[in-house]
Amino acid sequence: MWQPSCAIAESLASVGVQTSRHGVPGSGLLTGPVDWVAETQRILQAEKPDVVVAIFVGNYWMPPVRDPTGTPIAVDTPAFFGAWQERAQALSAEVRAAHARLYWVSPPPITMSVLAHAQRLFDGYRSIPGDHVLDSGRVLAGPGRQPLLVKQSCGALRLLRSPSDGVHLSDDGARIYGEQIAHDLSAGLGLLTSPRPC
Repeated sequence: MWQPSCAIAESLASVGVQTSRHGVPGSGLLTGPVDWVAETQRILQAEKPDVVVAIFVGNYWMPPVRDPTGTPIAVDTPAFFGAWQERAQALSAEVRAAHARLYWVSPPPITMSVLAHAQRLFDGYRSIPGDHVLDSGRVLAGPGRQPLLVKQSCGALRLLRSPSDGVHLSDDGARIYGEQIAHDLSAGLGLLTSPRPC
């Protein structure tokens, strides 16, 4: 997920953490414009990071992947969740082989039906041995993990979602989410970030 990446980097820079960003809109672990296992391997070899932060909201574009029998895997089926988890474990193995720590970040709550599975995918990452999870998506969630559309920030009520579709984050939504991710990550690393001045 590319939208919060600048806010993450700005917040982490304030405590001396150098970052690089590789977000690609619309990409997922199974389909889309990037093979994230291969790309992660390339990034790890080139940059040799200590920590990798991964945020996926569950994008699954056509054509679908196929199971070993050649049958297309439909979204939100046991085969879909199994295939996604398998790719997550493969990505994790690449990070571990490069002696880096992997942090999976919970997505913000999403109402779009084709992405309603995002939280369930995140919950699967918890079972990968040695990986870490950051439940940063909670900052944009209301009661029952329902998406918040507005939130008080910087002394005013801020719109959190794009007015054009109500799903993608607004600039303020991306800033608030990114700052929460940086705060949660830095706390796990024994550092402390604070939101940038408004």
